[in-house]
Formats: sequence, C-alpha cells, structure tokens
Amino acid sequence: MPREDYDDDPDDRPRRRRRRGHRGVPCPECGSEYQRSGPWPWYLGTVGMMFCKAVVCDDCGHHFDAKKPRADLATRKRNLAIAINGVGLLGILLVFGCLGAWIVFTMKR
Repeated sequence: MPREDYDDDPDDRPRRRRRRGHRGVPCPECGSEYQRSGPWPWYLGTVGMMFCKAVVCDDCGHHFDAKKPRADLATRKRNLAIAINGVGLLGILLVFGCLGAWIVFTMKR
C-alpha cells in the first residue's frame, strides 16, 4: 500500500536553505566573513596552494588571499609563479648538469 505523503509532485518536497560560503577571515574591503574559494591559476599547481589561498567575498566580490588579506593577490600569485617555476628550472638544470658531468667522466675512461 503506497503512502500518500510521498508522491511525485516536486513542490511537496522540503526546501533546502541555500548555504552561504564558509566563514573565514574578514574581507579587507567590506569586513564580511562570508567567502568562497576563488579562481586558482593552473601554473601555480598544488605547491602554490600551500602558500596562498585565493578567496572571493560573497558580499562585495573582492578577490583576496585568506592567508594575507591585506596583500595584493595578483602580486602574490606572480611572485609565487616566479619562485615555484624558478626552483623547478633550477632542478632541471641541475639534473642535466649532473648528467653531462657523468657522460664526460665516463667517456674519459
């Protein structure tokens, strides 16, 4: 026997309240603590996420870094990109340098 309180009418379903973003550090522009995750550039990868957390304020739409709210987010992303990619380039050069030294050393024998 089917229950009468369960029918296919979608208007009878209980409505969920739309949740606002999580509470975090206050926005430097408006002071709101409601924010959502911001866009993250592909070139910073997961290593960049350890140093910078981009968020967007739900109330005013301001983009900022949750770890350093007063800092300029674009400048922080640029500096992180230079540092992370510079360390990667240094590692690649070191590997090729060691490989070249090994080839030169083994050819002399």
